[in-house]
Amino acid sequence: MMDGRTYHQKFYKKDNCKVCHGTNAPSVRPADDACLKCHKVDKLAKKTARKDQEELWQNPHNNLHYGKETPCTVCHGEHEAKQPLCNDCHTFKFTKHKQ
Repeated sequence: MMDGRTYHQKFYKKDNCKVCHGTNAPSVRPADDACLKCHKVDKLAKKTARKDQEELWQNPHNNLHYGKETPCTVCHGEHEAKQPLCNDCHTFKFTKHKQ
């Protein structure tokens, strides 16, 4: 059985790579539309919105540089931990980031 996020365990129990990768013999990361079948960008952007006006655009799902267009797998890894893309240049923290 594969390892990954605890809330995706239902896919691993069946070794069902096809749900995200489109094939049971994956060779690349899944496309965003695979993530967006279950995870809605607008809902994520609302959930991760900063309350402070000065930090308004420090939202990983709706940010100043990419808006809502940042590819999911740039910041999130299903089978490996990843850091937010923002960390490449910025020092603000995302305490609830799900790697």
